Amino acid sequence: MRKSAGPAVRSSVVTTELSGPTTRRKAIEHPGRFAIVAGGLTFVALLFAGAIMSADTKDVKSSLPGEVQTISPKPGSIVPPQEQITVDLRDDLTADLEICGPTGGCIPIPADQVAFVPALGQLTFRPGEGQEIDGYQPGRNTVRVSFRSQADPAQDNGTFSWAFVSKS
Repeated sequence: MRKSAGPAVRSSVVTTELSGPTTRRKAIEHPGRFAIVAGGLTFVALLFAGAIMSADTKDVKSSLPGEVQTISPKPGSIVPPQEQITVDLRDDLTADLEICGPTGGCIPIPADQVAFVPALGQLTFRPGEGQEIDGYQPGRNTVRVSFRSQADPAQDNGTFSWAFVSKS
């Protein structure tokens, strides 16, 4: 038989001395670091949201009349003195072009100096030697477009204008 040193203890009530008191771990180990990182991430997110909200995504097309599909140069753009002017109208339209310089004088562009694609309604003019205009005057130049129907010039009449800046 075996000798026992003390009374028998059931195993369900045995405790160990090694575990010691339980220490509660902090939810955030370094609160200062956490605050800096959280603040930085919030700042970046706010900058990103602000950039998206203030982005200018307007298309020039939205400010054009329904008869005008595209124009070039873009309104307000800075162009060289011999920049090509392009007006893309609705396919069934044609137009006359007029260029007004910074001094206010307007020069009508003769039809034989304007390249016109009737099937597409596209008009193109490039100033240069032998043209009505050698080059745009430095400053703000305005293009006036007087459009009308190709089939019946009495229908779909209208005008449109925009300006660009020429630097020589």
